[in-house]
Amino acid sequence: MHIAERALRAPLTAARLGLICAWLLAAAPIWAGGSGTNDPRAWVARMNQALASRNYDGVFVLQLGARRETLRIIHRVQDGKMSERLVSTDGSGREFIRKGGEWVAYFPDRKIVVVERRGPGGFISGLHGLGTDAEKFYDIRAMETVRMQGRPTRVITVTPRDNQRYGYKFWIDESTAMPVRTRLSTAGEDVIEEITFVSLTLPATIDDELLKPDADATGFRWLRRDTFDATRVPTQRFAPRVDLLPPGFRLSGVLGGHSSPDAAKSDPKAGKPRARFIVTDGMAWVSVFIEPADVPPQPSRDGTPRRADGPAQMGASAAFTARIEGHRVTAVGEVPPATVKAIAESVRPE
Repeated sequence: MHIAERALRAPLTAARLGLICAWLLAAAPIWAGGSGTNDPRAWVARMNQALASRNYDGVFVLQLGARRETLRIIHRVQDGKMSERLVSTDGSGREFIRKGGEWVAYFPDRKIVVVERRGPGGFISGLHGLGTDAEKFYDIRAMETVRMQGRPTRVITVTPRDNQRYGYKFWIDESTAMPVRTRLSTAGEDVIEEITFVSLTLPATIDDELLKPDADATGFRWLRRDTFDATRVPTQRFAPRVDLLPPGFRLSGVLGGHSSPDAAKSDPKAGKPRARFIVTDGMAWVSVFIEPADVPPQPSRDGTPRRADGPAQMGASAAFTARIEGHRVTAVGEVPPATVKAIAESVRPE
C-alpha cells in the first residue's frame, strides 16, 4: 500500500501527525520564484497560482468557532481538470469528493449522499479581486516573515474597513507559495474560520485510487442539488436594487446553479427569469437563489432540512431567506449575517 494511503487509513495521533509532518515537508518540492518581494498582491497572486496548478496532499486542522476538526485533503490538477478528496478523521467516515464543478458529500453516519454543483476552485480557496477598487473597502498589507514548522512564511493581511465584510489572513510558504494557514475573521478580528496545515507535500502525480471514496453508499439516500428543476424557476425577473445593497457590492453577470439552460445563456438584462445570480464587492462573493415560495426549500449542503425563512449559518457561510412577491430569495456567502440579509432584502422585481 502506498505510504500516503497508509497515513490516511491509520489513526492520526499527535505523534503520527508529527512524523507525517516532518516527512512530508522534507519531501516538498521547492517553488523558485520571487521570495524577495514585499508586495502583498504579488504574494496573493503566487498563492492563487499555486492553488490552481499544484497537486497537493496534506492534513489540516479546521477551526469553526469553538469546533475543531482534522481532515486530510488530496488535490489533483491533471490536464487542466481539478479533482479533490477530503476525509474527516473524527471516525464519522465523512468524505467529500469533487470533480470539476461536481461536489459529492458522503455522510455514512446518516446514510446520506448529497450531490451539488459548485463554482471553480477547491476547498482551500485563494483570494481574488485585489484590484485598485479593493482599497476602498480593505486594507491590504504584507506583514513580517515568520517561521512555521521551521520554514519562512510570509504573512499577508486583508482587513475590512467596515463591518459589512470579513477580513482575511494568509501565511504563505516562501518556497512553495502554498498557504500553510488561512484565517477568516470579523472586522473586530474575531475568528470565523481557520485552517492550519500540520503536513503538506506537493507530489508530481496523484494516483486515481487516492481520489476514490472509501464509503460504501449501498442503501444510502441520495439528495441531488445539481439537476435542473423546472418547478424552481422564478415566474418573474428579479434583480438587486443598487441603492439597497451594502456599500461596494454589485450584481455580477455570472449565472449558474439552478438556472434553466435557456436562462443561463440569456443576456442578464433580457430573456427569461434567472434562478441564480452573484453579488460581489470583487473579493467577497454572495450567491442569490430565487424560487417560487410554494416549492419546498432544498436541503442544506449536509442534507439536513433548511429553514424556509430567516437567517441560517452553514460553517463559515451565512445565509438569509426573505419572501418577496411570492418568491423565496436566499443569499449565501462568507460575509457577515447582516450583509447577506441586506443583499437578500435588496432583491426586487424588475
